[in-house]
Amino acid sequence: MTFSAGGYNFETAALSEKASRGKSHSDFVAYVATNGGAVDPAAAASAAYGYYKANFPDLIPYLQIDAEFINAKHALVSVTINKTKLDPVSFNTTGATTHLNQSLGTRGIYPAPGKVAPIYQGAIGVSDSGVEGVDVTVPAFEFSVRKKFEWVSTAYLLAVVAMTGRTNSTDWSIFAPGEALFLGADGGEDEQNWVDITYHFAARPNQPALSVGAISGISKRGWDYLWVRHDEEVVGDRVLRRPAAAYVEQVYPEGNFNALGIN
Repeated sequence: MTFSAGGYNFETAALSEKASRGKSHSDFVAYVATNGGAVDPAAAASAAYGYYKANFPDLIPYLQIDAEFINAKHALVSVTINKTKLDPVSFNTTGATTHLNQSLGTRGIYPAPGKVAPIYQGAIGVSDSGVEGVDVTVPAFEFSVRKKFEWVSTAYLLAVVAMTGRTNSTDWSIFAPGEALFLGADGGEDEQNWVDITYHFAARPNQPALSVGAISGISKRGWDYLWVRHDEEVVGDRVLRRPAAAYVEQVYPEGNFNALGIN
């Protein structure tokens, strides 16, 4: 491969290309740089950087360029692209806890001998004073994404702040609207003066066809809150608490996650 940039001509050095895969994921290539006169390694490195920035902008956060003298008229410019070390992603799927006062279904009812067990249509922990419910673990996927920028504006950082605590209003990454929740970001400049930002998210699946007791056709987005109102209902000589209405509440505002620029 040959190219010209910044007054320098670059030609791939013989047997210089190599790559590694595994814990590290890197590609390396070296060029011999000339300009028809006395070379300056710093200028040659800057010229190569300008070429990559103009032609391969997506590689810039992963790019390292070094240059050194071969002799007065030739410089050796080394280009390393290493994605693995610059883009770690962390995640966990341990779930989250929520409080439910309705079961998914009653598997069995076992009355004492000579007694009749009331049917509560899935209400949990029913007493004369109300429905106690139970805490359970529900699916939740928490993950972080790291990205490096050459620089970021104050306007962008304010957009990140404004997006915190919002769910995705449109399809984003692999998530349907309402499934992803942006928890915020943290970061700062690294030793090479790049702005290194880590974005934190949580995700829950949408549930488009829920049933609660005799109530069906309930549609709940991942981060909506579902609660059930129980009414007293007279059955024979008993007063029972049974689900009378289900409510799906939006508790997080929505936002366009494309504003984060990390699709």
